[in-house]
Amino acid sequence: MRVLFFGDIVGHVGLTAVSGVLASIKEKLHVDFVIANGENVSKGKGLLYKDYAELAQFADAITLGNHYHSKDAIDGYIKYADKLVRPLNLLHYEKGEGSRVFECKGVKIRVTNILAEAFMNEAVKKPIDTLDKLVSDCEEAIHIVDFHGESSSEKQIFGFMFDGLVSAVIGTHTHVQTADARILEKGTAYMTDVGYCGAYDTVIGFDKDSVIDKIVYDAGRIYVPTEAPTCVNCLLLDIDEKDGSVTYLRPYYFINGKERNYGESYL
Repeated sequence: MRVLFFGDIVGHVGLTAVSGVLASIKEKLHVDFVIANGENVSKGKGLLYKDYAELAQFADAITLGNHYHSKDAIDGYIKYADKLVRPLNLLHYEKGEGSRVFECKGVKIRVTNILAEAFMNEAVKKPIDTLDKLVSDCEEAIHIVDFHGESSSEKQIFGFMFDGLVSAVIGTHTHVQTADARILEKGTAYMTDVGYCGAYDTVIGFDKDSVIDKIVYDAGRIYVPTEAPTCVNCLLLDIDEKDGSVTYLRPYYFINGKERNYGESYL
C-alpha cells in the first residue's frame, strides 16, 4: 500500500497548492491513499465546512491538531464528516472520531490523531496511555498516527515507544520539515515533522511582515497570504499490507509545483 501524507495545510493558498500538485504526484508515484493535516486550512486556524468539503475531494483522510476547535462551526458538521479525524486524547470534547478505519483496494487502514503535551495548552489524556489502549484493541495491520506536537524529543519518545505497534508515527504542528525521516528497528516509519503546505517565503505559512509586526512590535494581526509562491511538504510511505511494516519512505518538497531538494536555495 502506497500512502502519501501532507503536512499542515495553511490557508486556502495551501489547499490550492496541494490540489495543484496532487494529480501529477499520484500519477508519478502511484499513490493509493492520501492523508492531509487540515487544522490550519481556514485562515490559518481551524477548519470550516466549505474547506473540509474541498479538501475531502482529494484527501482520503483528514487529521487535525490543537486548532481543531478554532472554528466553532465544526460542532455542526463533524458527525457527518466521515473523512475527519480529530485528536483522540481530548479530555473535554467527545464529538467526532479520534481514530477511523478506512478501506482502500480491499485493505483496511486505520488513521489516528494524537495531541502531544509538552508546550501545548489543550487538556488531554496522556498520549502514550491513549494510543497504548487503542493498539491493544484494534486489529488493522496498517495504522498511521499523526502525532501533533511541539517538542521534538516528545515525538521521538513516542515513535520509539510504538515502534512495531503502528505503521507510522508522523509528526505535525511545527510546520518545518525535519531531516530525520526513517524506518525504525521494528518497521515503524518515523518523522519528527513532515512540514507544511502553503505560502512560501513566510513564517510557517503566515505573512512574514505581519508576524514580525505582531511578535516584535505588538502591532497588527497575523494573517495568511491569499496569493503567493507556494511550497508543499509531504511524506511517501510503502506499507506491507500483511504486517503493517513500512518498507520504504521518502519526504518530498515542492516549490510552485516543482519538486525541489532541501539544502538548495531558490529565488
